[in-house]
Amino acid sequence: MSSAQSTVLAVDDNATIRKAISLRLGAKGFDVVTAQDGIQALDMLEDRIFDLMLLDLQMPQMRGDEVLRRVRDRYSATELPVIMLASSREKTDINRTLDLGANDYIVKPGDMPVLLARIRTQLALRDTVAQLREHSNLMRDIFSDTVSGCEAKKPMYQADTDTLLDKIDTSYRVPFDVLHDNTPTICLTINQDGTILHTNRFGARALGYRTFELIDRSILDLYVTEDRKSASDAIAAAINIPGRVHRWDIRQIKKDHEVVWMRNTARAVKHGVETMVLVTCEDIDDTYKLNDMLSFQQRHDDLTGLANRKTFERRLTRVIESAHSENTEHTLAVVDLDQFKLINDTCGHEAGDELLRQISKLLANILRKRDTLARIGGDEFAVLIEDCDSKGANSATEALRRAIETYDFEWEGRHYELSASVGVVPINQQCESTASALSMADTACYAAKESGRNTIHTYERDNTPVVARHGEMLWATRINNALTENRFDLTFQTITPLNIFYDTGNHYEVLVRMRDETGNLVLPGEFLPSAERYNLAGKLDRWVIKTLIDHLSDWPDYVANMNLACINLSGQSMGDDNMLKFIIDQFSRGVITPDKICFEITETAAIADLAQAKRFIQVLRESGCQFALDDFGSGFSSLTYLKQLPVDYLKIDGSFVRDITSNSTDLAMVKSINDIGHVMGKKTIAEFVEDECTLNLLRKLGVDFAQGYEISRPAPISELTQV
Repeated sequence: MSSAQSTVLAVDDNATIRKAISLRLGAKGFDVVTAQDGIQALDMLEDRIFDLMLLDLQMPQMRGDEVLRRVRDRYSATELPVIMLASSREKTDINRTLDLGANDYIVKPGDMPVLLARIRTQLALRDTVAQLREHSNLMRDIFSDTVSGCEAKKPMYQADTDTLLDKIDTSYRVPFDVLHDNTPTICLTINQDGTILHTNRFGARALGYRTFELIDRSILDLYVTEDRKSASDAIAAAINIPGRVHRWDIRQIKKDHEVVWMRNTARAVKHGVETMVLVTCEDIDDTYKLNDMLSFQQRHDDLTGLANRKTFERRLTRVIESAHSENTEHTLAVVDLDQFKLINDTCGHEAGDELLRQISKLLANILRKRDTLARIGGDEFAVLIEDCDSKGANSATEALRRAIETYDFEWEGRHYELSASVGVVPINQQCESTASALSMADTACYAAKESGRNTIHTYERDNTPVVARHGEMLWATRINNALTENRFDLTFQTITPLNIFYDTGNHYEVLVRMRDETGNLVLPGEFLPSAERYNLAGKLDRWVIKTLIDHLSDWPDYVANMNLACINLSGQSMGDDNMLKFIIDQFSRGVITPDKICFEITETAAIADLAQAKRFIQVLRESGCQFALDDFGSGFSSLTYLKQLPVDYLKIDGSFVRDITSNSTDLAMVKSINDIGHVMGKKTIAEFVEDECTLNLLRKLGVDFAQGYEISRPAPISELTQV
């Protein structure tokens, strides 16, 4: 049955998901009917016949497994296939639904191509069974009529009857084989010893074989060597419980030695005294590769491929525990490039990114394999040298400093000299915690910069007052002085719609810049991490909000036509009830209404105290504000928290957007994030859009908004109301 003829009943209590399924499947030619709960779905089944059912597991009033139980009382798995929509990979829930007769399951929000493939597989199997049943009934009727007509003429026509039955058997055997051979999945029949008795042609070809090459081979030959024990156990479990459907994900190997992840579904069937097992194998390799990639990205820095800060902190924690329990000694070093800002500002971000990549490789080649190198900030690296005393630490960190000092960085024909300031902290029984170790390393690094740069400073507890003066107080004082002396500037960058149905009014992000004591511009990447570290981020947020509203108060006509202004909020602000009151008080001034403001938050800020973040967002959304989840995709726990955070926009992380015209992985990531956002009812914004080709491709993908140098560069806030 083609999709254009298939009717699907989608049951989910989430209206957004129902709408997304209806639109996506409808676009593929399916006739989709939706129900908001199990009771409504059962009523619909009384009045109408459906070809397939998508059923949410977690629903109020009546759970999906109870609905499934009632459905199976009336329809078999081949009469009405049911695919469960689970909100998690909880095996207990999934196994229970499979025991009750579910044909398959998919974890929400899911990938639409995967869901489509599962639906089409189930419909194909349903139609195959229906056709086989139709042919079987026809054979039975012909046989009955033939025997009845010849009954009075026995034995004269006995031979003719046998001949006719032979012809019937021959004529209908071919369609059965054709249908089975072309079933769009890998179908294997094995005996209790795991020997392959039969396979369909489609399945054999999918594995790179001809059918006769698989017959009489052990099915275990089709699995990766390391996985054969688990495959054998899974098949044995199927044999021990005949009739029950068993599923497992496993690595299989094709004839050409390509390894792919497959989802095996098995069911044992008694045939006389012998038990046979029917096994189908579904290719899910793309899903596993995507999961592996997302897992890697969650643990590593996108630009350099090094461990990221979160991963580094976990390793540092283990090393500190080892120092306490085993009295071992290690070394932590923070390396900060001295000339990075100069190169980044004069040559552009592309040059800065390339410098960071080259330095990452340089440092990695110097360190031992057992040492840990991570990028923990814009131009800041952290090094964990295990089993290293003070003498070894001096030698190792000096090697790092000299390597950077002697490195020749070339960009567009020009050569640049480099240097680095290094802060060193001994990790021993006196080290209190991960946070304190990193703080001391930062402090030592700032002291090295204050000492003239291109030097190494080792943190010593006896020298704490001096180090603190050079380190922690340095940035705290500079930020506080800049606030007091009004040396922060507001800029804005336009966010433009890519969809003609969205309002084209002024939509922009508000950005903050700092000017140092000599009037030179300091970019956010340099002072914002320190503001967060020393609890000054909330103070900066208040300055941005108040300054923006003060500026707009002089331009009421502009405010009336303004669409949306986006303001970044730090994690400290999200956890501060006084900040919530401050924002509400600013709106009470009447200069600007809450529906004109969108607050941008990062996943890291939100999950620090998820309950508080949800409450903070809910209070301001009720007043009319909107929220955007910034840098979405940079850590793929994002998917977990997205379901819990009531945001209106997803800002796709610029590290994915920047290279989508040349990198198929980044393109797939942007497409997936955009699809997920739309399924969940969120609008999407692509950052770092720096050329027309990228802009056109984003429009083609259906991304809602774009932001970047191709649209506009950041401009002083004073120019905003003059546009």
